[in-house]
Amino acid sequence: MTDKPDSYSGFNEYNPLLDTDSLKYDTDLQQAVLKTSHGRRAPPTGLAGAGTGQKGGFFSRMKNMFGGKKGTGLPGPPGTSSGRLGTASRAAQQQNNVGGAPPGSASRRLQTGTASGGPRRPTTAVQGAGFTTGSMSSGAALSGPTQFERKEETTEDKAKKMEKTVLDLVEESCLAFEKNDSKLALEKSEEAVRNEKSLNRYREEQNLGESDLSLTGFVILHCANMLAKCGMNSEAMNQYNLILKNKLLPVPSRLRINIGNIFLRSKQYAKALKMYRMALDQIPEQNADLKFKVRENIAATHILLVQYAEAAQAYESIMQERPNYRSGLNLLLCYHTLGQRDKTRKAFTDLLKIPFLSSDDDYQASIDKDDKQGNLVLEATRDDRLRQFERKRRRFAEHVIVTAAKIVGNNSDGDFVGGYEWCIEQVRNSTYLELASGLEIQKAIAYLREDNFPKAISTLKEFEKAEAKLASAAATNLSFLYFLEKDLNSAHKYADLALKTDKFNPASLINKGNCCYAQQDYEKARYYYEEALNIDSGSVEALHNLVLTLMKSKQFQRCKDLLHKYTIIQPSNAQVFCLMAEVLQHTNDSENAKSWYLQALSTYRTDGHLHRRIGEVIDIQGDKADAIQYYFDAFRHNPCDIKTLEWLASYYIETQYPEKAVEFCAQAALVKPGEIKWHLMVASCYRRYGDYTAALEKYKWIHQHFPDDID
Repeated sequence: MTDKPDSYSGFNEYNPLLDTDSLKYDTDLQQAVLKTSHGRRAPPTGLAGAGTGQKGGFFSRMKNMFGGKKGTGLPGPPGTSSGRLGTASRAAQQQNNVGGAPPGSASRRLQTGTASGGPRRPTTAVQGAGFTTGSMSSGAALSGPTQFERKEETTEDKAKKMEKTVLDLVEESCLAFEKNDSKLALEKSEEAVRNEKSLNRYREEQNLGESDLSLTGFVILHCANMLAKCGMNSEAMNQYNLILKNKLLPVPSRLRINIGNIFLRSKQYAKALKMYRMALDQIPEQNADLKFKVRENIAATHILLVQYAEAAQAYESIMQERPNYRSGLNLLLCYHTLGQRDKTRKAFTDLLKIPFLSSDDDYQASIDKDDKQGNLVLEATRDDRLRQFERKRRRFAEHVIVTAAKIVGNNSDGDFVGGYEWCIEQVRNSTYLELASGLEIQKAIAYLREDNFPKAISTLKEFEKAEAKLASAAATNLSFLYFLEKDLNSAHKYADLALKTDKFNPASLINKGNCCYAQQDYEKARYYYEEALNIDSGSVEALHNLVLTLMKSKQFQRCKDLLHKYTIIQPSNAQVFCLMAEVLQHTNDSENAKSWYLQALSTYRTDGHLHRRIGEVIDIQGDKADAIQYYFDAFRHNPCDIKTLEWLASYYIETQYPEKAVEFCAQAALVKPGEIKWHLMVASCYRRYGDYTAALEKYKWIHQHFPDDID
């Protein structure tokens, strides 16, 4: 069987003479073309396509001449050759050539419908073969304005830009305040005010109509708020008054509330009360929430003015309309201050009528264990933001009820036991039943305040078999009581019981650590304090005790790290500064120790011990002239400090001033009359400056009172 002939054989074959791709590499042809008039011709210019033609130079012209696809007979892409003219441009080309126009000039690169010198030819529906209409290099496109020509900015557009700048500055100010950068927030707000004034002037100059009063009021209000946040009360007040005077905003009531708040911070309570009342009159009835808050402010201002009767009356009306914990507790405090015992108890019962939020245990108990969907939802919402908010409200409610019970219990004509019993009975008959056991523990603490340790211990022991939470709290308090009585065995016992009931109780861990510290078992004490910190990283008691334990173990570098954390938690605690200085003294860093002592002294300037400590550090540095000044200040604030007296006496003895040293020795003898050392130093000072009679009398007195002393 013969092979079937290939129908497409020889399709791509062509005469080698027609191969134009290799012409641009033929050097002989290039030199020959350059000698012709076509090769010496300048590149065409003047049309949009001229730039394209210039880029390639000679090779681009060669491509234009031979750029058609092989074997097709079609021209190359439009817009690349100066010789590919549209059908309507032939006549124009001939005319230009007759008139002496050089070949290859701009007139040759005309396209369909662009003949020069006559009316434009209407577009036809038939397109010539190999030609395109509407070329990119059309001369008509160059005669008119381009589509990207920029429009001239009008005055209205400029005003809108300026307004946008003002709003952007206000937004930047708000963002800076959110980042706690009050200085930058104030600068941005003031810049917004300046730009808004420039906008108003520009609108007046350009006759663009009246300025936007709402924008002016908004910018000034924001600036006033920033001034108030930065503590510049007088400047903020001026801005608020400017808005009120010119009626820039339609809500004067809120402005008066802000002014009242400024008066309140400035302790001008009468003016604040006046502003709050004016604001209350201007608030519409529809805004009941704002009226309610202003009424609370008025009641609180009455308390600051020591007008408890008026405050109680205001809180009574609030509790009748909208009962809440804060107002109820304040009402109870007003009655307690006025000495109205019956009304105090009534206020307590009114607090118990406020609905109590359900606990997490109630949520969990309401869902069946077999309900997988419900359990998944419970797990997903166990610690969401809403649940956290509910817990916070619940803790606040518990705090208010317990605080109110303490006040009522202590306001029972000395019978605090009867007062607590009445409160516990009322709580058990309300929705706050679970707080009753906590009040029992508060009663035990009240026994402690009365120094009735046996009653406190017996009350707390009743909770040993109670639920885990109460049993742990009771055992923790019992451990602390026995520790105060220095019964370390019992303290250990109840600390262990508390930890057995609740091993995550930081107070129990601290009590256990205290017992180990008292027994000088510093390694175990350190372990319990660290466990307490792992559970509650903000426990100041555990942190303080851990620092003391590490100082006993001479781990000073770790003490420094913990004390730096301590200063972050309590940045104004002078005791922390003294601990840091003491640690630095142990590491021979006297200069930094001195700076920490001075920082503590800036808080307590009349503390004689701090003056003496600074004097000790300066004395170690060898500057006795500066040290004596601090020792004198220490003696002035605390003349009974024996260490201060000893240093001053020894200083004057060394500097050969025994007549001054005798004063401090005599003072020390009064502080420590049973120590013969100071009496002998007094006699020695008399003898040193030549008063032998006084020295002899003093020696006789010493011999009479200390006959058995061999000195």
